[in-house]
Amino acid sequence: MSRLYLCATLAAVATLFAEVDTLQAQRVEAFISEDSIHVGDRFTLTLVAMHGFDEMPSFPSMDSTFGDITPIRLLSAGTRLLDSDVRLDSAVYEVTTFALDTARLTPLVIRFPDSDVTATTPARELLVISVVPQDAEDIQGMAPPVGFGRPPWPFVLLGFAVLIAGALIWYMIWRHNNPKTLHIGESEENAPPDPATVALERLRALENAPLAERAQVEAFYVDLSDILRTYVEDRLHIPALECTTRELVHALVHPSVQHQVPSGIPGQLEQALSLADLVKFADVTPAVNEGRSVLKEAIEIVNRVEVKFDQRAAGEDLFKVS
Repeated sequence: MSRLYLCATLAAVATLFAEVDTLQAQRVEAFISEDSIHVGDRFTLTLVAMHGFDEMPSFPSMDSTFGDITPIRLLSAGTRLLDSDVRLDSAVYEVTTFALDTARLTPLVIRFPDSDVTATTPARELLVISVVPQDAEDIQGMAPPVGFGRPPWPFVLLGFAVLIAGALIWYMIWRHNNPKTLHIGESEENAPPDPATVALERLRALENAPLAERAQVEAFYVDLSDILRTYVEDRLHIPALECTTRELVHALVHPSVQHQVPSGIPGQLEQALSLADLVKFADVTPAVNEGRSVLKEAIEIVNRVEVKFDQRAAGEDLFKVS
């Protein structure tokens, strides 16, 4: 078909060339490379313009209307000198069509801007071969829907959901049958304060207490007595706050408590508490130096009792380990 199209094009050009001597105006022609095509096939359209030497033709652009023919791209454009006064220009387009039965190429305008002249190509028709089978009698009915297999991912997700639900149910049953015992220890905030720490802090606070006036001296010895009695009651579990000084000393030398008290402590405690009793009940006012001395003895009492307490605690731990 391409060879036939080439031969036809050359014959047409030869015909035009034979008429050069009688050329009075521009001559244009349109050639289609195929006699018949299927819908959507690509073929070529060649536009040829024969004109004077000094003229330059302007072929239709890709945006121009070609009728039922749809231009795709411009393949080539060229010019040829036929003699000293005549030139032949051509433009080759790649085109297609989506018409049914017949595709019509409308007349195309080729302009010659230098001479302000236009020429129009003749209309052309192209046979479009139908894609409908020749033996088809009527419109075919709709084909049944194509069956597609079910995608596996819903079943995979369902399997995971079942596994997760089973694991949760098993865990809840296991927790119900094996309740976890919570060991809640006493926090440091709720734990009772250490008796020695409290006593020593209160005793050191008395180191800067003024002792110049009678009321100050009495307050000093009242606090000193309360600190010592509270410490003994908390550490040795003796009701020291409710006992007299004599009763408290007697309790410290009792066999059930004696092993918890270092030697000499009952006597030191008796001297400190007796002096405090004289200040509170007999209006005695000791010297400032005596008050400072009694305070040092009170601190020593607490420290010595703590040493004994720590030794006993360490011995009990060692006995438990053994």
